[in-house]
Amino acid sequence: MATNQNSDCYSEVRNVQRAARVKPSSYPETSYDQRFRPQFHFVSKKNWLNDPNGMVFDGKNYHLFFQHNPNGTEWGNMTWGHAISEDMIHWKQLEHALLPYRVDRRSGTIFSGTAVIDHNNSLGKQVGDTKTICAFFTFAAPPSFYQAMAYSTDGGLTWTYWNDGRAIVDNQGFDNGERDPKVFWHEASGKWVMSLWVQRDPGRVRWFTSTNLVDWEFASDLMRDWAFECMDVVFLPVDGDPENVKCVIYDASFDYEIGTFDGKEFHVESDTLKNARGSYYAAQTFNQAPNGRAVQIGWMRGGPNSAKLFDVPHNQQMAFPVELELKSTPNGVRLFCSPISEIETLVSETHQFENLSLQEGVNPLDGLQNLDLIDLEITFSPGVADEVVFNLPRTQLRFVSDKHQLLCNGISESGERREEICLDQLTERDGKIHLRVLVDRLSVETYAFGGETFSANYISPIQQEKLSIHSIGGSAVIHDLRIRELQSAWK
Repeated sequence: MATNQNSDCYSEVRNVQRAARVKPSSYPETSYDQRFRPQFHFVSKKNWLNDPNGMVFDGKNYHLFFQHNPNGTEWGNMTWGHAISEDMIHWKQLEHALLPYRVDRRSGTIFSGTAVIDHNNSLGKQVGDTKTICAFFTFAAPPSFYQAMAYSTDGGLTWTYWNDGRAIVDNQGFDNGERDPKVFWHEASGKWVMSLWVQRDPGRVRWFTSTNLVDWEFASDLMRDWAFECMDVVFLPVDGDPENVKCVIYDASFDYEIGTFDGKEFHVESDTLKNARGSYYAAQTFNQAPNGRAVQIGWMRGGPNSAKLFDVPHNQQMAFPVELELKSTPNGVRLFCSPISEIETLVSETHQFENLSLQEGVNPLDGLQNLDLIDLEITFSPGVADEVVFNLPRTQLRFVSDKHQLLCNGISESGERREEICLDQLTERDGKIHLRVLVDRLSVETYAFGGETFSANYISPIQQEKLSIHSIGGSAVIHDLRIRELQSAWK
């Protein structure tokens, strides 16, 4: 469970009395029509949001649970908010799912975790034809956290805490804040597996197995100094080959390794790698997604309190969902992340340009000054230009040739505009750069070379510059430019 920058996970203890008054209501009086509310990224109707939790597909709906403060727009009172969608784009927020509770004279809140569909009724609680949803979470209560479970037999509308919320995995004795269980079904061994962060410096991830989702046996320890909170585990074919499936493990900061998993132990086959930059944090994938898809959503950590600065009822947002793929590159197998294809359901109009020379007086956006929500894709050659500049809705991007960097006009936690590095080591390939850019009201996401690297950054919603794409210090060439205008996902 990631906290905000100024919080400590144990400060949650001070919020227990307030958290006991958390109500399950999901703000029916709150609308989505505020001027600066994100329009195609998930945000809570109201109040604070952080880590995505319990992401799972039940055969019809995708469930997105999330760390939530129902009582305010800052971190605290950790509760699992809940939303469902049929396409991961259009979300309906339901009543809060898991609320803080008290058991054995200990009061605590609900930190991060995962959910699974109990496809084979391992827990023995299925009612009728509706598969049980089991949610695994960290019970954040002093003096040391433990892992607990709740289940739903009605599709996630109501929940029962297993054994009144007592531990299914006790604190392992390495850290009082051991947290964020990742649970998944491992077909080859016929068991459920839990991956749990338990120690920092040195980093330790502990693996457990179970046949009934309640009794968990120690399987192995993975020692990695980079590993810290919000572990995820996903299995992906290399280059789409179903005969060559690899296991990818990563933590909250999206350090990742590629290897194999035998049901008890992870065997690494790569260096420690990194994909995302900027505010992207604590990402998770949907368990049991159809057709073997691996779709990931991350929390955009940091940025200002949007409720205080921009007259919206919420604070913080999720990044846009990305599909994960393993692809062979000259440097070895790498993880690629690209926006899910369902974004096409939001496209209202497309503008296409080809073979443009960026010289003085040339601006392909001259006739498009009313752009708002966009999905832009471009292949260009910097040529002799010192910079290629993109003045887009609410933000500016600059590709700086000699630094091989893409910079963006972001925003600090105090609300000040500042230039940030979106993408680094961005070297031309055959003289070309390929970028994809998503711009919403409060964020910009940039993807290079099909998602080999990407970044998510907060921006100010106030427009400052005339929209343009131009070069500085020499000419550049746009080989292909596609701009897709997007509609709101809330309408």
